[in-house]
Amino acid sequence: MARTMHRYDVIVCGAGAGGLAAAVMFGRQGKQVLLVDKLGDTVETFKGELLQPGSLAILDGLGALDTLRKAGARTIDRLACTTAAGKEMCAMDYRWLPGDYNHCLTHTYKGILDNFIAALPAAVEFRRHVSVESVVRDSDGRVNGVRLRQGRDREQIHAPLVVASDGHGSKLRTQLGIGVDAVAYGHQVVAVDLVDAPHLATQATTFVTPEGMRVMYPMPEAGGRLYLQVPKGFVNRIGKQGLTEWIDSALASCPALEPVADSVRRGMATSRVLSARRFIAPEFHRDGAPLVGDAAHAVHPMAGQGMNAAIADAAALSRLLEDVDHADLRRLDRALATYGDRRRAEVRTIAEFSHRFAALFTETVTKFRFARSAYILRCHGRNERLCYKIMHNISGLGHQPFSVLDRLQQLGLPDRHAQLPPEARLLGTVY
Repeated sequence: MARTMHRYDVIVCGAGAGGLAAAVMFGRQGKQVLLVDKLGDTVETFKGELLQPGSLAILDGLGALDTLRKAGARTIDRLACTTAAGKEMCAMDYRWLPGDYNHCLTHTYKGILDNFIAALPAAVEFRRHVSVESVVRDSDGRVNGVRLRQGRDREQIHAPLVVASDGHGSKLRTQLGIGVDAVAYGHQVVAVDLVDAPHLATQATTFVTPEGMRVMYPMPEAGGRLYLQVPKGFVNRIGKQGLTEWIDSALASCPALEPVADSVRRGMATSRVLSARRFIAPEFHRDGAPLVGDAAHAVHPMAGQGMNAAIADAAALSRLLEDVDHADLRRLDRALATYGDRRRAEVRTIAEFSHRFAALFTETVTKFRFARSAYILRCHGRNERLCYKIMHNISGLGHQPFSVLDRLQQLGLPDRHAQLPPEARLLGTVY
């Protein structure tokens, strides 16, 4: 059965973090929004658990920050890097940042999405179990709607703005004719949920080992999450039983994990093996349809940027379109062009430092590379100014470019401004 529906101001296709954030923001602007997603419920998965300060500021502006805290979100105010034995090499302290957003929050991916859903205003109609079959175009080739399928029912719905937020394998991106060249990383991670780990407190820790990175941070309900790097295809070769045996050697090679060893072993039953890839779409919009979130880009998760970049996409897009009459297609197209140019440039910067983070922490499986990473990290540990600059860049509060001198000081060149004075630590000021 086919039928044609009335027009909305915006159709958002995909209810991940970027799509939900866009729907909330457009709805708060008074626009009539249709949000569709193929799933019947938000699902739990090992991704997108860390909200950077920039995302906290956005959530606060949507009235959705306090609700996330009340739902059990854990505070992280410090990112530390240590040896396998737990000796700290360097750290980034978010408490040096000025203002109210001087920390991160962690929650489950489902918990974060459900928090966005609770914030959807009345102007947003949310339909689940709905698949987008194709975009609809007007006589000029501009996207002005979508064809939807729900069970046996099909319908065609029109809107002057269709937002593609349908993930890495975006069907809409393909239909827009935007191709991407995704590059897979040569490693994977085993993701493990930890229970009974209240001592993780407010710090996320990356352990640098000759076998690769191990990343651990607190999660709601006195839990935690641990990611352990493995070579690509390793788990397929050894099988599930072999993985259970492997975890003992992985724990033995990282003594700092001993306090959570029992929790790690219990968590192996529900562990997952995850891959990482990177790409940036060559265009962030085409034919009047913008891309948001994973449909537009993918970055290595080491710097905690993926979900935060998606939320920032939605914020940038909604800000640029806030005062634009969607019926004025020329003005709408100018705003979309600005979104594409600005946001793509910002994402390129995010992708670059995410890739650098990945190389520093994951390329440690030879003696030379392990020694190189350890040396660079210790150089950072002696330079609070550089640690602050890196932290500010990953926080989502603005980018501070690195100079050639900064790069040399990352490699150990003396820096007379390396130590932040006490007042800078208190006020979040870089001297």
